[in-house]
Amino acid sequence: MFKGYNLDLTMIDDQSFFDITDSEIDIFDKETQILKNNIKNNMQDITLLPKTPDNKIDGSKLINNLFPNYHADIFISHSHNDARTAKRLACWLNKNFGLITFIDSVIWGSANDLLRDIDNKYSISSRDKYGEPIYDYNIRNYTTSHVHMMLSTALNDIINSTECLIFLNTPESLAINEVKKQKTNSPWIYNELKIASIIEKKNPRITYLKENIEKRTAVFNEESKNKLEILYRVEQELNIFENLDSAKIKKWLLNYNLSDKSTHPLDILYFDNRL
Repeated sequence: MFKGYNLDLTMIDDQSFFDITDSEIDIFDKETQILKNNIKNNMQDITLLPKTPDNKIDGSKLINNLFPNYHADIFISHSHNDARTAKRLACWLNKNFGLITFIDSVIWGSANDLLRDIDNKYSISSRDKYGEPIYDYNIRNYTTSHVHMMLSTALNDIINSTECLIFLNTPESLAINEVKKQKTNSPWIYNELKIASIIEKKNPRITYLKENIEKRTAVFNEESKNKLEILYRVEQELNIFENLDSAKIKKWLLNYNLSDKSTHPLDILYFDNRL
């Protein structure tokens, strides 16, 4: 991962500027269903077939197989209630920039199915008079902690492999109290933002960027020899979450459309000071 952005959306403008139709979202849902099916199949393989000599579930294999060969440019972190907004943003990013996104909510249902399969196999202590299962409390806590840890680890791997994370900051995701401190009641949002803030920052096109910056700097220096310029290193500032809003991402699209398309769209977002 290279950059994280805090996309501030109000309840009024969170959908209005994406200009994405319901049919486009339907197409997106059909495409993500393929990923869901792959995840479900991988999970079933783990729960139905013992993977260790002592007949225990191989958690490491599950983590490694959750997202086989899956690549995304952007990880979208969001509240469950903002799922449709996240899909609109994903469609907008792909339609206008050709960027591939990963939306974490596509796997929640699969994770619940995995937990149910494991519990039905290992956690049932008895059944009530109607035949419904009664789960052992201690075993149930054990299985839940393992499934959530596996899911969290897999998501961390995805965040690390994507180039950019965008957090949908809406009233659904964060609560603001009287002293203006933002808080979330979602442990998943907290985990995603925490991981994104501490993992090593790396840009996959850094060599190209350095060469391009050097060329621009040479031209600039030639044109401004008599100007006083004071430069400061800003590596640390570039490695923290930056604020975005609807106006800035619309300006991002405008700048991209005005470009010759030889520059990667994310580089325009990262480095274009006209935003």
